[in-house]
Amino acid sequence: MELRINKLILENFKGIESKEINFNRGKTLICGGNGTGKTSIFDGFLWLLFGKDSSGRSDFSIKTIDEQGNEIPKREHSVTGYFEAGGNEIVIKRILREKWAKKEEAVKRY
Repeated sequence: MELRINKLILENFKGIESKEINFNRGKTLICGGNGTGKTSIFDGFLWLLFGKDSSGRSDFSIKTIDEQGNEIPKREHSVTGYFEAGGNEIVIKRILREKWAKKEEAVKRY
């Protein structure tokens, strides 16, 4: 059975805020200069399917960072893949949600 990828959507993944890549039946070329997100797209695909990056690491950071290199908090990070197998569409989505809680305020006792 042939498995084909039709579309990949990255949301807040590494340096990519939002990106949708549609793959055509022939070849899909992803090109660009250094630091433009080519490896991040590939890492997103691998994280979606295997939970690892292109170096085989499962402990890499996928969080969105700002211009100073600091992680931007309280964001949901996800990659969604649309595949076709045997004439059926298969949708796979992996999400990283952080659990945020307010610090409890100190209780004053008199």
